[in-house]
Amino acid sequence: MPRDYYAVLEVRAGATPVQIRQAYQRLARRYSPDVNFLDRDTEALFEEIVEAYRVLSDPTARTVYDRGPAVEERSARRERTSTPTAGRRGEDLHAPVELSFQQAVSGVAVDVTVERLSPCRPCQATGSRPGAAAARCGHCGGTGAVWTDRGAIAPQTCPACDGAGERVSDPCPECRGRGARPETATVAVAIPAGVDTGVQLRVPGEGHAGPFGGPRGDLMVITRVREDTAFTRKGDNLYVELTVTVVEAVLGARAPVLTLEGTAEVVVPPGTQSGQVLRLRGRGLPRLSGVGRGDLYVTVHVAIPRGIDARTQELFREIGRLLPTSPRQEAGA
Repeated sequence: MPRDYYAVLEVRAGATPVQIRQAYQRLARRYSPDVNFLDRDTEALFEEIVEAYRVLSDPTARTVYDRGPAVEERSARRERTSTPTAGRRGEDLHAPVELSFQQAVSGVAVDVTVERLSPCRPCQATGSRPGAAAARCGHCGGTGAVWTDRGAIAPQTCPACDGAGERVSDPCPECRGRGARPETATVAVAIPAGVDTGVQLRVPGEGHAGPFGGPRGDLMVITRVREDTAFTRKGDNLYVELTVTVVEAVLGARAPVLTLEGTAEVVVPPGTQSGQVLRLRGRGLPRLSGVGRGDLYVTVHVAIPRGIDARTQELFREIGRLLPTSPRQEAGA
């Protein structure tokens, strides 16, 4: 544990900011490496003086530092009562789920099997062998906080003990001192209607357990939806194809078309061209937000008859003579 910072600067605990600054300037001139460049011990002492000034010259850091004895007393009390110290939050866990097209349309409840870290039962997530006492962290001196010179001088969580102020002296052989060990678990996940490939669903508190009894992270379920043979999906909209006869395309008709709920009738207006798209509002996929649905788009294809007999050919020639100017002539005009 580092020496008392007030003793390093040779001032009393109640020294004013001005007195601390004057003491630092006096000691810095005496022990500066520029003056004592051959003395390695002096260089280490100078670094200690700089560190002490950084902490005591900052009001917030000084307040936290002055509370050090209280923190040590709380740490000692935790050792006497053998109460485990909660660690940091666990990492999030990502798991893929493959769904059929119909499951994505209607929504489904699935059981997801995951490999995740769970609290170690033999040591009750303390990381210590049962019966072993925790030792005070030597990196932060049991305070759970350290000071750095990155940006503003302020206390940060000790990386060695995760802010607990104590470390494992005799690690648990089951979890190797982490307080968590791998485990296979099954998590029930509700997949809402309308999900698409790549959608991430967050399940709070079902990820990896944190070390030393820390709370669990979240489970991120990534969906993959298999393609359907009848429908083509683009977002919340669906696309389907419809084949009509020449007569239906010319005169118009009511034709059956496949929807998510079964078969529905679509009105093919007179003069429909091949490739023309008709829209059925609200017949697409449920929106993931739960409000409304997408549309169903029907692409019309006109089937041209083949192998017609002589009489039918003559009828088409007669129709050709009655029809208006051909599209090619109109385009060249």
